[in-house]
Amino acid sequence: MSKIARDEGLRFEGGARVAPATAARQLDLAEQRRQLAGRLYARASANLDRVEATEYVRVELLPTGRPVRLISDEPPAQDERHHSQAISSYLTSAARLVEIDAGTGTGEVRSMLTDLARGLRAAFANADQAETDEGTDTGR
Repeated sequence: MSKIARDEGLRFEGGARVAPATAARQLDLAEQRRQLAGRLYARASANLDRVEATEYVRVELLPTGRPVRLISDEPPAQDERHHSQAISSYLTSAARLVEIDAGTGTGEVRSMLTDLARGLRAAFANADQAETDEGTDTGR
């Protein structure tokens, strides 16, 4: 934020005053991401364990509304597909969380404010160029 303000000729003070709190918050968020990633990996593992178990247990409702427990060697195709989608989602989300702190590739966090500042600069530059072009129009 300070850099953007300075680039625009504005003063933004307080960075040094809030830096320790900001650093502590970043560490807290990093720890939360680490814990969430671990939980997501555990959920993916639990789903995979259930699909690969020697017995697959599911509960279905009879037309009377009474639940009945069914045991089979393998999950029905629909259940397998649902587990597969859940596993994939858990692993993808966990990988994205891990990438944030690793600072790698496509998972790297980009600052929304930096992107906004770039966009505003480009928009103002285009507007300034258009005004300049209109002012130097020679009528050709």
